[in-house]
Amino acid sequence: SRASLPTGHIKISVSRSSVFEDSFNQILNIPPQDLKRRLFISFKGEEGLDYGGLAREWFFLLSHEMLNPMYCLFEYASKNNYSLQINPASPINPHHLTYFKFVGRIIALALFHNKYIDKGFTLPFYKRILDK
Repeated sequence: SRASLPTGHIKISVSRSSVFEDSFNQILNIPPQDLKRRLFISFKGEEGLDYGGLAREWFFLLSHEMLNPMYCLFEYASKNNYSLQINPASPINPHHLTYFKFVGRIIALALFHNKYIDKGFTLPFYKRILDK
């Protein structure tokens, strides 16, 4: 469950086995301006204080999962190019637009908090994000 910490942090608690679903349910319920606060990530059933390592691991695990072909959101650009692009068949997933909103928030969070995303996108994808 999500709770704001008294110090102005945002707490996100996820299970490793359902990192995508847990993160999705919490991130979309946090007002966007609050996502600029320091993130405090915890993994359910594990002890540990987040001095940056847990957040880094969360971004890595989550980005790897959200780009999973099972969600039908992204596909590889070609057999020889492992950059990702939006999957034209994404509407097969009835929640694809909400998932894209979530993915956008995660990419913005990673940029804002200077964290790494596991995969790269195609140049046209980045240009579209930048409105170029």
